Amino acid sequence: MNTRTSLESLHLARRIRAAGRQIYIEEDDRESTYVPSDGLLIYLFGEVNDSLATDFLGGTAFIINVNITINLPRFAISGFGLELEWNCTVDWLDDPSEGERPDVYRFGGRDLPEFERGQVLNHCADVSRIHSRGSSLRGYLLGVGDNPIPDHIQRGMMIPGFFIVYDQFLRPFRSPISLCANRRRKLLASTGSKASRKRIFDCSDPEYGQLLLESDAIDEKELVRANR
Repeated sequence: MNTRTSLESLHLARRIRAAGRQIYIEEDDRESTYVPSDGLLIYLFGEVNDSLATDFLGGTAFIINVNITINLPRFAISGFGLELEWNCTVDWLDDPSEGERPDVYRFGGRDLPEFERGQVLNHCADVSRIHSRGSSLRGYLLGVGDNPIPDHIQRGMMIPGFFIVYDQFLRPFRSPISLCANRRRKLLASTGSKASRKRIFDCSDPEYGQLLLESDAIDEKELVRANR
């Protein structure tokens, strides 16, 4: 059974239990011999808007700028996970190493940035790659969720959740994180406006994200008045 199939089986078992049926889940019910809080140090780094969730093709794109420091001997990563307040299964972008552009991770949408392979951790989920105690991984996790951001989460709000690293035995190591909601401007999109604006990812100014939020609010008010 491959890693993805194993993780899907684990998620299915947890959903069955959540529905009220009492079943045994080895990963959750066996006696623990490790302390997750001592095993991995996981935290986001960079500016607030470096780790975000954004509307994407009817679902959600996730860009997570994360550091993982390992405090366990002979540790391997079998997969990553993300738990949010809404039901959202995340597929992490595949390693582009065998594609037409082997050095670049791409979402496929014109409004999302591309990332050099060396910046991304997706391909570090490899049970054959053993990490020693004290080693660290730092980079982006890139994924697409099958469900959109709920409507009550507005642009610029912080989305709480848990980022998960699974070891070679599928044991989960959870850490709380918060992602910035980078919602699309649906009103402008529906009117077919072609106004050009520098994208948030193209600017290194940490204050640019807040300025963009404020200018977006002004644009939408002006557009509503113009259409009356």
